[in-house]
Amino acid sequence: MTQISEPSDFDLIQQATREIAAGTGFSLSFGGLISGTELTVDAFSGARTGRLDGLRVRKERGLGGLAMAQRSPRFTRDYEHSPQITHDYDGPVLGEGVVSLLAIPIVASGRLRGLIYAGSHTLVMPDGVASGPVVAIASALGNELAIRDEVTRRMVALRSRKSGGMSPAAEEHVREQFAQLRQLAADVSDRDARQKLRDIGRDLANVFRVQDADPPTHQATVRLSPRETDVLSCVALGYSNARTAALLSLTEQTVKGYLSSAMKKLDASSRFAAVATARKLGLLP
Repeated sequence: MTQISEPSDFDLIQQATREIAAGTGFSLSFGGLISGTELTVDAFSGARTGRLDGLRVRKERGLGGLAMAQRSPRFTRDYEHSPQITHDYDGPVLGEGVVSLLAIPIVASGRLRGLIYAGSHTLVMPDGVASGPVVAIASALGNELAIRDEVTRRMVALRSRKSGGMSPAAEEHVREQFAQLRQLAADVSDRDARQKLRDIGRDLANVFRVQDADPPTHQATVRLSPRETDVLSCVALGYSNARTAALLSLTEQTVKGYLSSAMKKLDASSRFAAVATARKLGLLP
């Protein structure tokens, strides 16, 4: 059976340029990932020449460097004559025939990861109809990179603890990591990405399961809904109802309702007793 590998970060950038060039009002798109203080352009769609290949963009230089420095999209309708930018990269950009250009930074969990451009060989207006779809594609790309970064970080940390044997404190930390992973899944608006995070959390739980002193005896008789589990995960981290509501995009009253129903199912007299019982039954990591 052939194993299908996950697309690389470069593959994601390349796919984003294809979507922009094919599905928006811009005729070409290019971009790349940041290494150190520079970005190297190596992903393209719709380019007529190879002039942009390997272009190195520095912060505050050119339209892309301005977008990187300000961490916000920047647009110029007439690139060649724009007085708002430095023109360090006129050779390759004008050599490609770019007239209008939009530069959008790719931000993942607050960290600048890359830059993607949407360009046109003719003048285009800087309105929401033209730029909105491009910004949405860039935002989705940042979301995906953030998920990859977080999952990678947690897997490395968990494997390190597993290989060295876990103290009680480390076991508790692992439980918190799983709870936070569930919260990250709840925060992601894309349905497929949210389900992917939950699947990863379940797989990791099977590998790094922390065993309780007393094995679960009534697990089959208690079933928590996904939202009840999410709320209990927040309680396990010591979050208030207000913070839980904000994290899960719910009202505080709805959080109280989920918590009350979970406590009733678990026959628990307090929120913390509910967490302890849920862990004993294997319903929380």
